[in-house]
Amino acid sequence: MNDQFRKRIYSLGGFFRDAIFLVRNSFLLLRTFLSGRVDKAFREKLNMAVTSVLGYRYCTWLHTEMALSHGVGPEELQKILSNEFRDFPQEQAVALAFAQHFSETDAAPQKEAEQRFREIYDHDTAQDILFYIKFIYFGNLSGNTIDAFFSRLKGRPIETSSLFTETVIAALLGPYFLIILPLLAVAFHYKTRFK
Repeated sequence: MNDQFRKRIYSLGGFFRDAIFLVRNSFLLLRTFLSGRVDKAFREKLNMAVTSVLGYRYCTWLHTEMALSHGVGPEELQKILSNEFRDFPQEQAVALAFAQHFSETDAAPQKEAEQRFREIYDHDTAQDILFYIKFIYFGNLSGNTIDAFFSRLKGRPIETSSLFTETVIAALLGPYFLIILPLLAVAFHYKTRFK
């Protein structure tokens, strides 16, 4: 099997569960982005912690670029990608480890891990961090599932996936992943190169 598709992909039920959550909470998600409780560098570290587990290739590239532009150093990025959090301040290390755990457990973290995470932060900051984790988790799994759809079209179907699931997710999110996201990535790349 191709390395690319040892990555996790969505089940149809998991996709709709997470999509409905994000749509229902879109106002809170917007408020999270505007609150400033989690700065841009820390947000990108969280994104990279999730992406280090789920491995959607375009998220890895884009969020590495974004993290570097927001002041995250290459050494920090390498530690996050290697899941080494001991050198980070506790208030970041706990969230980064929780983001990794959340992703490894398919969005079903152990109660003890979530309790430890919530003990470190005030309620609003914990909610903001959790929204960022859920948002990037959704993006990674959706992207991997769309990649699985294209692998199927090339004659390499993924054992753990179904044509129906891949088709539904590709139809719903394909325009975002194939048109809008690349345009945003190019715009971001040029914006950071020509500051």
